[in-house]
Amino acid sequence: MKEIVFATSNNGKIASLKGHIAAHGLDISIVQQPLDLIEPQANTAAEVAAVKARQAYEILKKPVLVDDSSFHIVSLGGFPGPYIKYMLETVKIEGILELMEGKIDRRAYFASSLVFVDDAGEIHAFDGQDPVGEIVTEIDAVDHERAWSDLWKIFSPPGFDGKTYSQFTDDDFAVHRVEKDTGSAYEAFAKWLEEGMAA
Repeated sequence: MKEIVFATSNNGKIASLKGHIAAHGLDISIVQQPLDLIEPQANTAAEVAAVKARQAYEILKKPVLVDDSSFHIVSLGGFPGPYIKYMLETVKIEGILELMEGKIDRRAYFASSLVFVDDAGEIHAFDGQDPVGEIVTEIDAVDHERAWSDLWKIFSPPGFDGKTYSQFTDDDFAVHRVEKDTGSAYEAFAKWLEEGMAA
């Protein structure tokens, strides 16, 4: 496999996948292909990703990778989950902080699902969940060049004393990756590619 077409307009997700591919020493180029895909109403990121992957494959007529992510707030029963994109488009991160006013439990986490459709049209799914962090009380003003969501401005991963992703340095990401990658969908996909190329 020389290249992977990643159906996304999100540059941060492209950068993340490239990092995982490089970490495994794989000589595979990532081709970004934004597509206008219909996002179905579903309860999980995995269901959404599977439907979008089928759409992307039908449009491109070749192997394609699709990602769908969700954001879960523990004190809100896991809401907004896969509806985070709509929430960010409407109430934005300001609205999320308003929902969290007075909440003692501020735990939250990201989950993601990568779906790859191969040459034969077969689906390969990779699900992952990041370590549980917390929602901070104020919006970080920093616009990080690697950010793939405004959530970076209000989310602090575990072990960083309230430091948001937007404040992360390259060293912070290197330290964080060790713990995060154990459950990452991107890492699982990179490992699958590595195993396939070694077979």
